[in-house]
Amino acid sequence: MVTGLTRLTQVTGIAVARVHDLVELSPTAVIELCGQAAQDGASWVAESLDTSAWAVVRRARPVHGHNVAVGVRGPLRHQRWGAEVPVSDIVRTLSPDDLAFRGVPRRHLPAFHALSLLQTPDARNLFPGPWGPGGSVGAELAGGVESVHAKSDLDLVVRVAEVPDAATLEAVNQVVAAVGEKADAQVDVLVETPHGGIHLSELLASVSDGAADGKRGGSVVARTPDGPALLYPWGAS
Repeated sequence: MVTGLTRLTQVTGIAVARVHDLVELSPTAVIELCGQAAQDGASWVAESLDTSAWAVVRRARPVHGHNVAVGVRGPLRHQRWGAEVPVSDIVRTLSPDDLAFRGVPRRHLPAFHALSLLQTPDARNLFPGPWGPGGSVGAELAGGVESVHAKSDLDLVVRVAEVPDAATLEAVNQVVAAVGEKADAQVDVLVETPHGGIHLSELLASVSDGAADGKRGGSVVARTPDGPALLYPWGAS
């Protein structure tokens, strides 16, 4: 049964984690995944899951119903392995926004320094929706295993019900740019919309593209479970 340090999306009575969420796996799931990974030639997965039984929810459609697509991270950048697990084998789920104001370890690293600069009361009102760290920063905060290095980016995830207006997007962009400069870190923002994930920089670029046509913005490429898709995310003009 999934237990909660996080808000869970309920689908047909079953708790379902969302893309970018970190999930702690049951011992049964770990054993099963280690066996699958060995068959795939990814022997490093066993060591990773033995160190920390956490995985990240992938943007993919599971083959089997009531399963969740997950990814396991290894110590090396190229070590990423995808699989799926039954919802019943998820012990705990943490969303990026559950991690936004956690204590930051190793602040001497640029990515963690950047996150600490965003952990202010004003930041709660800066973003247009729930936000928090994804990528290696989120993985380390959730699982406790050192994943962040000196050249790691800070990947932020912002969830919104609809695409914010241009002024809001620009305000977020200015703040994260200033934080990145101060921390000497690359800070990337992915806006998770009902249409899919869209980079903040692409949304801002599309604003000027749509202005000539009298629209809020132009078409953008969104990350969807079926792959990249070019779409118009702005709703009615």
